Amino acid sequence: MATPRASGLWEDDRRMSYFSARGEDNGDDIEEQLEEMEEGDAFDERSNLDRTIDRIGMGSYQWVLLSLCGFGWLADNMWIQAVAIILPRVQVHFLVPDSYLGAVSSAMFAGMMVGAVGWGTCSDMMGRSTAFNLTLFFTAVFGILASFANSFFTLALSLFLLGSAVGGSMPTDGTLILEYIPKGKQYLVTALSVFFSIGSVLAAVVALLVVPQHSCRTSDTQLCNVDEDNKGWKYLLMALGLLTLSMFIARILFFRLHESPRYLVNAGRKREAVQALQMISQYNGDELSIGIHDVDDTPRDAPSKDDAAATPFLSQESPPAAEQSRDIVFDADAPASATLSPGRPRSADRQSSRAILRTNDGPDYHSTGSSPATLDAQAFTTPNGTQELPTSTSGSPPTYKEASPPATPPTSAAQRPRQPRMHSRRLSTSSSMYEMKRKVGWALPRSIRRPILAWIDRMAMVLEPEWIRTTVLVWAVWCTMSLAYTMFNVYLPKLLETGTGPDVIPKTLEESLWDVVIFTLGGCPGALVGAWMIKSSLGRKRSLALSTSVTAFFCMVFIHVEAAWAVRASTVGISLSSTTMWAVLYGWTPDIFDTSIRGTACGIASALSRIGGMIAPMLGGVLLMIDRSVPVYTSVVVFLISTVCVLMLDGGDGPGGGGGGVVH
Repeated sequence: MATPRASGLWEDDRRMSYFSARGEDNGDDIEEQLEEMEEGDAFDERSNLDRTIDRIGMGSYQWVLLSLCGFGWLADNMWIQAVAIILPRVQVHFLVPDSYLGAVSSAMFAGMMVGAVGWGTCSDMMGRSTAFNLTLFFTAVFGILASFANSFFTLALSLFLLGSAVGGSMPTDGTLILEYIPKGKQYLVTALSVFFSIGSVLAAVVALLVVPQHSCRTSDTQLCNVDEDNKGWKYLLMALGLLTLSMFIARILFFRLHESPRYLVNAGRKREAVQALQMISQYNGDELSIGIHDVDDTPRDAPSKDDAAATPFLSQESPPAAEQSRDIVFDADAPASATLSPGRPRSADRQSSRAILRTNDGPDYHSTGSSPATLDAQAFTTPNGTQELPTSTSGSPPTYKEASPPATPPTSAAQRPRQPRMHSRRLSTSSSMYEMKRKVGWALPRSIRRPILAWIDRMAMVLEPEWIRTTVLVWAVWCTMSLAYTMFNVYLPKLLETGTGPDVIPKTLEESLWDVVIFTLGGCPGALVGAWMIKSSLGRKRSLALSTSVTAFFCMVFIHVEAAWAVRASTVGISLSSTTMWAVLYGWTPDIFDTSIRGTACGIASALSRIGGMIAPMLGGVLLMIDRSVPVYTSVVVFLISTVCVLMLDGGDGPGGGGGGVVH
């Protein structure tokens, strides 16, 4: 569509500041884009806000924030690994059978599910900074409280509350850092999984230091007083709670977090977004000039050469002073020959629009029908077909005709056959959601009505027809991966102690904890491997599918080997490939969804992963009673199902993930 000549734009030089800032001589970046299009490069459809964030770059603010966001990822896996480590000790302490042993782990994952949904929605409604700070605070509080649990039920309840806090860390922190870093550095979100791996290593090392010396060596409570001699698991929870508290203090005291500019723009607070970006720029040591137009988050349309000729602000010439008026929105009366050309003043080719508007003989504007006159290269698309603007005025007053079907089918550029149906589905979805909100609203107490209705609004956006296939597949991937990984990981310390077969000699507590430390260390390079894979020709989708299938392969190896070195090698392979898998998944998911629904979509995805994690310990406990290897076989099957779901996703095929997958 040709852009009308907006004469009012010439009146204020500040409206040109964005384009002027990109070149010393106020040159056209559109000219450069057209040259890139001629060379075969894809047009950059990013918004002004995207380009402003790129101008700020990856400075000190972004690096510090990346590290602090890593604390949330560290805490998440640290507590998951800690619960897996203490399960055998808790079983001895409270005399819990295998079939119910996973209840405490399931309780924490249930809390994580609630926390992921709650904190994800909170980050969309109240801002990213609120969730960023409070998740670690409540995690520390409930972690310390869990160390004082004196019954199996009390421990499960404390871990549920802990999960409701730490469950929001990964989705909110990943979303936050993604909205601050430039496009060329977004792969660094994948590197956050380094902290994820460090969290499990930290939990294993602390456990190795405090658990063996303060644990019963036998399950016979007559030979061991659990109230006095089996406090190692409590000391572990206390130590990790204090570590989490120190992370929260570091976020509060040593760094001032500015609210996400993308969130502020999406909330209609553009001036606050400008201030936040200016302060971030100053923190990085720059003094960039940022205006309201620089935070516009609307994607740009690809220009054509005709657009460049028809748009006045693409020319380096200044318009005549007589044409500087806000009253003129566009000049529809300009002849087709009045394209911009070097050295040719526009005033010499056409009559002033103001003068024409003063006359009684206006141009022949038809409201819906086709005009008798045509204007070359100024066609535009409407739902009924292609219409053309008149090239010259006529002496007759405006006439109005009935709309008639187009004589020829629409061109390929104008073909949008699904647009009306999609619009109808949106209206249908909106109507049904309005009806549900009306019914639910009356039944809810006034104190919680507003947040519940706001959450329903977010859910309606996530489940719109254009998003529903992607959303369901992403959620399925998260749920199945968590189910498969947790079923193996949560019982790994017990499997290492007792073995997966009847002929395996059980290990001592120290030996099994050393194996856990080696297992966690094996996953540390996984984030770097994931970052390299998504930048390679594999892309994000194939990287995720490959790492998931490799994890399933090493799980099979773990079942069939008996030598100590082979068991350790297989666990290292599982740890490395699974960490790579999670790194790619966590880095890709926020980039799939639009800013307005990103927090909710990622939060629900994380919540569904917690559902998988909640089911896995209970199901694994039942399968464990059948045979030690059955939970691992089940993990292999579920990993393969997850791989199929990944391959069904759109986007993410090229290097770097094709820009993050689905773009709307």
